[in-house]
Amino acid sequence: MNEDVKKSTEIMFQYNEVAVKRLASIQQEENYEVKFFEEVKPDGDIFFKELDEWASLVTEWLKKERPKYIHVNQVETLKENLQNVVLQSFYPETREKRFKKMYHSNKYVLESILNN
Repeated sequence: MNEDVKKSTEIMFQYNEVAVKRLASIQQEENYEVKFFEEVKPDGDIFFKELDEWASLVTEWLKKERPKYIHVNQVETLKENLQNVVLQSFYPETREKRFKKMYHSNKYVLESILNN
């Protein structure tokens, strides 16, 4: 695995971890109001740019290296799940069970990529 793929995957792993901690923190606050233009949009803009770069790097790596247990469709699903996890982490009314399932799925695939 080249260094760019590894570094970018580690960044996505951190986004996933930060999102789960953010949701837990927000859900504990009483009367929390989402600050879309102050928090969600600026963070989201940076995240979406990095996510697109990560997806193209990993897809390219998959086509070259052809790892045995990771496939392009997993990367596409992971990209969508990461988007959901990061965005939903700003909203206290997020359904925790579904959120946690996506978080764990993201973590598993990201770890699989890093361990290749």
